[in-house]
Amino acid sequence: MQNITNILRAVVFTAAIASTSTAWASGFENIIVSNSKDADATETTLPANSAAIYLSADVAEDIQSGSKITVSWIAVDTNGVAPANYKIDESSFDIGSLENRVDASLSKPNAGFPVGKYQAVLSVDGKVLKTVDFSIK
Repeated sequence: MQNITNILRAVVFTAAIASTSTAWASGFENIIVSNSKDADATETTLPANSAAIYLSADVAEDIQSGSKITVSWIAVDTNGVAPANYKIDESSFDIGSLENRVDASLSKPNAGFPVGKYQAVLSVDGKVLKTVDFSIK
């Protein structure tokens, strides 16, 4: 009887974990950051003379229609050119029932992108779900 009770507890615990992980799904899949609009993979290091930086991501099914997606571009550390964790720009999108992709871009400043560490931050209704780190060299 003790073994059956332990097995049942394990099954209930496993089911609870499974339902919790479904509730905390990622929100975004196949996130690509690149200096090419049609890139197939994320580039972790981009050249300072890039004309623009592009982000594309598939919107997961757990993001409801009517949600607001925000892509924020953050200069984490540019060796004093910008303050630490400076928000350069952001774009917001309202998701409709048929939309399953988000695309955003950041244009090159006149003097080029400062060398340093950056992030693209994806939020849904104000809650950060994904952060993608990249560098400019």
